[in-house]
Amino acid sequence: KQWYQRRVRAGDLQNCQNFYENFESNSKSPENWQSLSESDKKRTIHELFELFEQKDVVHHSLGTQCLLYILQGKYNECNTLAECLDSSTKNAFLVYECGFLPILLKQIHNQLQEYKAEFRQSDNVETSCAMRMLLNALYTMMCLIKAAEGDEFQEKRTTFFKELAEPMHGYANLGLFMLEMIYSFEKGLSILPIKKVCLIFWKYLLSTLGSMNDIARRKAEIRAECGLPEWVEPKDTPTAYWQVLQPQFPDRIPPPEVPEEEGDNTSLLCPSEDGEASRRLPWKPKARQADIELYLRTCRKKFLGYQLDGDTSTMVGLPESIQEGVKILQQHLYVSHGDIAMRHEEKMCNTPKRNREILFHHPPAESLYRAMLPKMEDYIIALLKVLLASASTPLSKAKTSGSLNILADVLPEDPNPVEPQRLQKDLNRHKEIITKAVSASLLLLLKHFRLNHVYQFEFISQCMFYANCIPLVLKFLNQDMNMYVTAENSIPSLDFPTCLFFIPPPYRHSIIDTQDILPDEAAPKAMCWRNLFSTINMLRIIQKLTKWRPPRTMMLNVFKSPPILKKTLKISHWMVHLYVLKLFKLQAKYLGKNWRKANMKILSSIYQHVRHRLLDDWAYGSDLDTRQWEAPTEEQKLKATLQMYHAMWYRDLFPDTSQLPDLPQHIDDEATTDDVQKFIDECDVELPKDFESNYQGWLEREVYGKQHDWDALLERFNTKLDCGSQS
Repeated sequence: KQWYQRRVRAGDLQNCQNFYENFESNSKSPENWQSLSESDKKRTIHELFELFEQKDVVHHSLGTQCLLYILQGKYNECNTLAECLDSSTKNAFLVYECGFLPILLKQIHNQLQEYKAEFRQSDNVETSCAMRMLLNALYTMMCLIKAAEGDEFQEKRTTFFKELAEPMHGYANLGLFMLEMIYSFEKGLSILPIKKVCLIFWKYLLSTLGSMNDIARRKAEIRAECGLPEWVEPKDTPTAYWQVLQPQFPDRIPPPEVPEEEGDNTSLLCPSEDGEASRRLPWKPKARQADIELYLRTCRKKFLGYQLDGDTSTMVGLPESIQEGVKILQQHLYVSHGDIAMRHEEKMCNTPKRNREILFHHPPAESLYRAMLPKMEDYIIALLKVLLASASTPLSKAKTSGSLNILADVLPEDPNPVEPQRLQKDLNRHKEIITKAVSASLLLLLKHFRLNHVYQFEFISQCMFYANCIPLVLKFLNQDMNMYVTAENSIPSLDFPTCLFFIPPPYRHSIIDTQDILPDEAAPKAMCWRNLFSTINMLRIIQKLTKWRPPRTMMLNVFKSPPILKKTLKISHWMVHLYVLKLFKLQAKYLGKNWRKANMKILSSIYQHVRHRLLDDWAYGSDLDTRQWEAPTEEQKLKATLQMYHAMWYRDLFPDTSQLPDLPQHIDDEATTDDVQKFIDECDVELPKDFESNYQGWLEREVYGKQHDWDALLERFNTKLDCGSQS
């Protein structure tokens, strides 16, 4: 529904007409596709493939249109929408088995090279017709094959998405190819249909990397591989987050049903195994290892006057209450796989090159990261620029200069016959879909790179932070969010493929806007789930960028986020409330006493609905490590750590390695060997006369016959070298 434009009916009829005209001279003309045998269907498809072997562009376009008509289910022979969808799924697998995917990707690549050579611009939808038809076929195949259910399709689905992740025409995978198209669009190649490109990139991430459910499942597997205990959350439901701040429009989304025996007092309690409401909140508190060490350091200094750095087990001399507190902290200790990854990198920095092992947990994400790394900053900036152009409000559009033209893909060649109101609805719908696709893609990149390796997540987060992602999201949220999430820019009867079986009546304002029927402004409206999804994605992105980064959290206050986030709480949805409250929790300590006094209801909701870290005085604490003037220093330290990580594992991917730091000398085998040889040459040692005769026996007895820690020996040797150089 979100892929095709509203005025798709004429183009679809042209595809149908071209298909039958191309085979009217054939004795086995496929007038009734369903009655043909599978061999005849494959023969017809292979005949269409021959059109792509000709040099004439017209034949290429004809072949694409005919195959797209087959992928759309040959709707002219279907009586119902369900029959059309079933036929589309079967035809998608049939076309894929015949080998259409490599031909299609080659045609898209050739069309992109042609556009780049001519550097063609676009003012309306007609100028990019060839690329749009090719992308239509690709997206239709991806969606139909991904949505196919049944064991008979499982193997083919897996093979299809593995093929998408393979190298193609000089690119590592289809995802990198789509990113390169977005980057070209940002550089001025406006003829590309940017909405379709963003949607394909989003679907590629969902298909090859996985959805949010796949991330949760894979995270549990990674924790088991790392030897970490399973983290079991209490059973919670959306009911627990429902009435957070008494939403202004409680009737828009009905809350989940609550059993009659549970009253208002138990609405925030989680059911226990026996079915009764238990006295616990819908989250489980966590504690970090650093929190336990800080707590013990403070208590030992207060009661005993000494320190035991790194020791969290010795409780001698501490009061019983302190020991009980440490025991509770250890019960709620949470060690993430990101902590394991950071300790692994610290260990590898002190390991010789021959013994180093790279650590990653998610091979598809690792492949995409390696492909994106050389131009990561460019790709992130291009995605954010597209997001800025699509998410800009009418009020802020006039203040934005140099924004991208993302509307050329929807503007008709002759706008005069088009109704102005319907055209405006189409433009708004077009921007909403782009916002949805880009925000979801950015969130998936953050989640999957965090799953693969924490430093990959930190790198893409820093790229987004430097590209002003935080003010961009706040700019998006600084609008009437109730109006945005209830916008009525969709006309179901005009969406594809419903429009193929339903002829809409002439346009009337009442079809879209019901204010003449419901003049009461307080009448409830239905949610636009596309816009609600985009809003939640935006909140989750900004929360991930600022979590555990106090300097970035202070930027929320600098950009005046509290009033913007407070307005967002008017949206009557529990997940929006949850992530807004998380953002308030991050910056509460920087907002001042007067703000906290005036917003006690928000603070109470945070205590009630958001997970807490034990010993985290988030509301009133004064953190000495969050001084504003130290923010650049912390970001520079993070950047240096990331550069060392890339220099260790991905140095061969950078064409210019001058910006990467030199590796420490003790982890480079060649440098260490040279230093040892130089040290031996400079030493003037007199050996005894019988050394040569007994040397072989000494080797067998002292070297080969005993186990030695060579890493410790080299480390001791490097220490002697350092001492010698200092003296």
